[in-house]
This record gives sequence, C-alpha cells and structure tokens, in this order.
Amino acid sequence: MRDTLVYQEYSTNQEYRFEVYRNRNFYEIWVQRKISDDIMGNEWFSYSDLSDGKHCADTIERAIEVGRECLQCLI
Repeated sequence: MRDTLVYQEYSTNQEYRFEVYRNRNFYEIWVQRKISDDIMGNEWFSYSDLSDGKHCADTIERAIEVGRECLQCLI
C-alpha cells in the first residue's frame, strides 16, 4: 500500500520516473513508464508501474539511490 509520496524524479527524456513512498518502517520505490493513447491524442499521457514491482530501502537517501539506478538501467 502506498502511503505518503515523499519524492519523485523523472528520467532525462521524461519516459520513466520513480516515486518514493514513506511506509511505517521503510521507503517503497516504484518505477514507472510513460504511457499514451493514440485515440486520446498526444496531449494525454499517464505513468504505469513496471512489472518488476516495488523496491524497498531503509532511508530516503538509499531509496533515491535505488530509484536512480533503476532509471539508469532503463535509458
């Protein structure tokens, strides 16, 4: 369950992002990909979770580091 969003960062091309959520005892990192729909036009887009699921970290600093490593692997 995603509690409180505490950090969000996008890849340089804006095609991917990661979000960090604060849970009770740890941080959850969710990596997402930009999706669009031809029917809705170029102006509409959203982000959807990648299938690898969430990653966890014990500190916000480590969570950001994990998120950035994930983005590096995708671009």
